[in-house]
Amino acid sequence: MLKGTDLTITPLFDGISLTLDDGARAGLVGANGIGKTTLLRLLAGVARPDRGAVAAGVGDRVGYLPQDVLDPRATIDDLLRRALGEVWEVRLELDAHERDLVDLDAYGAAQERFEALGGWALEARLDEARRRLGIEALDRGARLGELSGGEAARCLLASVLLGDPTVLLLDEPTNHLDADGRAWLAEWLAGFSGTLLTVSHDRDFLDATVDRVYELSADGLEVYEGGYTAYREEKERRRERLALLVEAQDKKRRRLEADIAMTARQAQWTERTVSRREAPKLKRYAKKVAQKSKAREHRLRREMASEDWVRAPREPAAFKVRLESEDGGRRLVAALRGVTVPGVLEDVSLTLHAGDRVALIGPNGSGKSTLLHVLSGRLVPAAGEVDVRGGTRLLPQVGVAALPGDSARTAADVALLAWFRAQTALPESEARTLLAHYRLGVDAIDRPLATLSPGERARVHVAAIVGAGADLILLDEPTNHLDFDTLEIIEAALRAYRGTLVVATHDRRLIEAVECDQVLEVRDKGLRANASAISS
Repeated sequence: MLKGTDLTITPLFDGISLTLDDGARAGLVGANGIGKTTLLRLLAGVARPDRGAVAAGVGDRVGYLPQDVLDPRATIDDLLRRALGEVWEVRLELDAHERDLVDLDAYGAAQERFEALGGWALEARLDEARRRLGIEALDRGARLGELSGGEAARCLLASVLLGDPTVLLLDEPTNHLDADGRAWLAEWLAGFSGTLLTVSHDRDFLDATVDRVYELSADGLEVYEGGYTAYREEKERRRERLALLVEAQDKKRRRLEADIAMTARQAQWTERTVSRREAPKLKRYAKKVAQKSKAREHRLRREMASEDWVRAPREPAAFKVRLESEDGGRRLVAALRGVTVPGVLEDVSLTLHAGDRVALIGPNGSGKSTLLHVLSGRLVPAAGEVDVRGGTRLLPQVGVAALPGDSARTAADVALLAWFRAQTALPESEARTLLAHYRLGVDAIDRPLATLSPGERARVHVAAIVGAGADLILLDEPTNHLDFDTLEIIEAALRAYRGTLVVATHDRRLIEAVECDQVLEVRDKGLRANASAISS
């Protein structure tokens, strides 16, 4: 069991209480920047609240997966040593003995100890996890800072899951997983008997793994039973009920205010029209009427200030996206002919016409991002032809905009506003206005990109696409780190976009939402059609 009571951390939330019973399977959702990661860090003991307490059950072992790598100097072996303890120390001892085979007695004793600790079964589990998470080829001595963001995140996930936790706290665990990795994680969690709390914006993942959803907002923590689909349906029902209550209450308020105003006018009229002979009596009457009006007004104000007064929910700031492009009929926008990138792509051809909507799917490392980089002009292939009509290597005339999947590594030390203006060539005032639409205000625009949250970095890159006015949009895992409200608006904008769209994603719901008419699978260095990804 894990319990957080009356938690307060300035300025994110105040007085939050959350109890997870043994075996609970819950999701934590909410807008970007609302404090989900902070709440998870508090529960994991990584951060401390300004007020309140966090307590884990007796004997509980908490496994925590952060969004970002905590120590880039740590090696994969370091992660496994921390997660697995003695059994991994013995595994490393076996490795040392196998390299020199000098002390056979010590080698035999290490083998016996490894077997007694369940090491061989653990080794099989580790091999399966590394294979399914796409990290089996990585050197265990490699430092996390030397790996790609996705590789480091998957290594961290493997170490957390293999550490035999009784409580799992996972922060966006599917962000760097391909379809196979997501399926494996859902299957692993199905067999996990402990307590799970996961922050996630992966809608299918939440449906598959949780039976309760906690929504964190500026108004506190609200509970919904069921997975993502049940949460959205119940949230809409609650919104409708609340809207009716607010409407009825508003009618009552307007009626009372009209009555108060009429009573006040009546008192004023009486004072003005009273004759000298009737003055004493009617003035006393007018005074009573005025007092009655004031009493009603004070009673209404007290009622409106009470906890029983129903208030409309505080919605996040309006988040608007408008993507426009000239409809050029079936004109050719870009083509790859026989493109080869050694070790990744071989003799790949692709033709894109105006209005095409293409989804790229495939395992991690198969070459989806490489294909996007070739299309954007960021990578020159070793062989083949890249034909982008009317553009140069940077494609300024066609207006290609690329959203990197690993945005954390992009110009980490550059201030947000400076990086954004370099991408969009917008005047400073227009750049500030556009960023403000994405809830990136004065507190964020002068900060280096590396200091932004993953959700903020994702919004920065989406804003850069809009600001660039692209005719061809290339998206690499665009749903990572976006909250549900932002995600739905981005999906609606992309659905209405009339230009050419290529999106690399493992999110089946995104493919459906933006109405991709082609799904191409990148696998075995090639490219092939995969229509089943839309209907599955």
